[in-house]
Amino acid sequence: MQDRSLMLTGPTRGVVVDVHPTYIEVDLKFKGTTESEDMDLSYLVVASSPGGPSYRAEASKRSTLELTYVRMYDSVEAAISVKLKKDGSWPGCRGLFTASTASLEDMEILLLAFKGDRLPVNGKGRIEFSRRVVSVELRGKLIFSAKALQGSDEKGVRRVRKTFTPKRAGKSKENIKIGSCEMEVTVTWSLLPSCKFDYDNSL
Repeated sequence: MQDRSLMLTGPTRGVVVDVHPTYIEVDLKFKGTTESEDMDLSYLVVASSPGGPSYRAEASKRSTLELTYVRMYDSVEAAISVKLKKDGSWPGCRGLFTASTASLEDMEILLLAFKGDRLPVNGKGRIEFSRRVVSVELRGKLIFSAKALQGSDEKGVRRVRKTFTPKRAGKSKENIKIGSCEMEVTVTWSLLPSCKFDYDNSL
């Protein structure tokens, strides 16, 4: 088997922790044409506690899994949607859309990476993100970033960043432009229940 690196985008929503320790289980497989042809890739169970590490590397027979996670308190969910307002040529041969929080600005969450000079949009003109929901501290800031890249390195980068202030509910909108592509960024805010009691009372 050749050495390969894979980056997973899940889980797409934050994991609500109401007891300590909380166990995070990761079970990865190569999918075959039938279930009997599935191949185990990696299996990992991590106990997450307030004073524990946020990074761990675990080796198995076929792979090494690197798991990174961050604990957030009093956080909200931000569902990010971007609509193309004016179609145009993407100023580069690659594109990168990410999100981060002001407190962890260097830990960018990948929303979409694509190649080519056209944005991947659906029939309604919305960009088809690989991931669109992130968690943000209610008292923090959400940073949305769009980058146009010219080559394999990051030379000739054109980048736009927008900062959003979290809300308990509602929407926030901002317009951005890269080259001749004009887009509208919409963030829909919702509370992230802090314990099972909140789930039960929301039904």
